[in-house]
Amino acid sequence: MAFVMVLTIVLDQLTKRIASEIHGTFFIVPGFLRFVKATNRGIALGLFKNLSEQLLWTVMFVVVFLSLLPYIFKFSRLERIAMGFILGGALGNLLDRIRFGYVLDFLNLTFLPTIFNLADVFIIVGGALMILGVFRGGDNESLESRKKRRGLETGSVFEGEDTIMDLEINDSKSDKRGQSEGQRSD
Repeated sequence: MAFVMVLTIVLDQLTKRIASEIHGTFFIVPGFLRFVKATNRGIALGLFKNLSEQLLWTVMFVVVFLSLLPYIFKFSRLERIAMGFILGGALGNLLDRIRFGYVLDFLNLTFLPTIFNLADVFIIVGGALMILGVFRGGDNESLESRKKRRGLETGSVFEGEDTIMDLEINDSKSDKRGQSEGQRSD
């Protein structure tokens, strides 16, 4: 997660630095993606431009706090990567807000009315990956590795085979308890 977060911040800050030096409006991908430089005093995608500064900081604090949850709870690898994107994007925009009082946006999809930056893209991608991780459910480790970790082995039983299984319990407490209660251990 930390690698994804740092990479996200670096890429976001680098693209904003390059965009700040470019003037004019032009198509990056003709008819689809345009370079349009604008300052954003709202949050992601220019939303909530009229928020008070105090409420804006509260929103940013909540985003950062929620992004730290993988360090508190067990998240799958996909969910940790998603949180890295979300946290990196949020921190990238927060750095600009602290340094300049605004966030530099410079990308526009021709079919959307908003202008955004790479941090916003990372936040959206992270959110989508988080939703995907929730729908996938649980950890990404395979069923076989979970069984091995629990010490269970499975096998197939074919028609006509015996299904008797020998179990050996290696619990020293139960062995001692059985002996003290007068039971014999084999």
